[in-house]
Amino acid sequence: MTNNTTEPTQPTPKRHALGLPGGSVRAIHVIGIIGLVCGIILLPGQHTIPPYLIYLLFLMIGGYFAAHGVSISAPAEPSPLYLPGGTVRFIIVAALVGCIGWKLYQDQQGLIDQFARSLDDLKKEPVLPLIILGGFILGVIIAAVLRQLDPAHVYRDFEAWISLIALVGIVAAAVIHLVVDPSLGLEQKLYLPMWESFVGGVVAFYFGERC
Repeated sequence: MTNNTTEPTQPTPKRHALGLPGGSVRAIHVIGIIGLVCGIILLPGQHTIPPYLIYLLFLMIGGYFAAHGVSISAPAEPSPLYLPGGTVRFIIVAALVGCIGWKLYQDQQGLIDQFARSLDDLKKEPVLPLIILGGFILGVIIAAVLRQLDPAHVYRDFEAWISLIALVGIVAAAVIHLVVDPSLGLEQKLYLPMWESFVGGVVAFYFGERC
């Protein structure tokens, strides 16, 4: 007598960008940007937070928390970067609260002055928020189209690598502001609006496309 029952087939696990758990590339971006912002806040001296970092910080935090559990790893999949569930969100909150709290304790007036100067710098680049927001919205539109096309994994990997290269560009720009400018002793700081707008727009596009 033959057994006609069939074993239930297990669904094929979804492959995410670079073969990492869903949300891993975005987690790298968030941790990188927050690390830069916290580093600038804690550094001694009269450093301001570059406008593109401020815009990306708020966009990434909002996008990452809003996407959690939707476009980030499903419950049955590993958490981003193979870390325990909720670790990246804990890092985000702990880093920002700890860094700002420590600076308030150590030098409250210095932190207030730093924020005031950083806000003044925002006024000097009125087009930058349009570029970053435009990149994010373009990413959302492209994502809606790609859901119908189901692109190959190579495309996901390609755009992930491009966004990570852009993150390296963001780190390079921050190094120029924090290390190169002071070492040159120039009265006028090196100004890189096109470069900062480009790399910021690329990262914003990736977040929009992956939401």
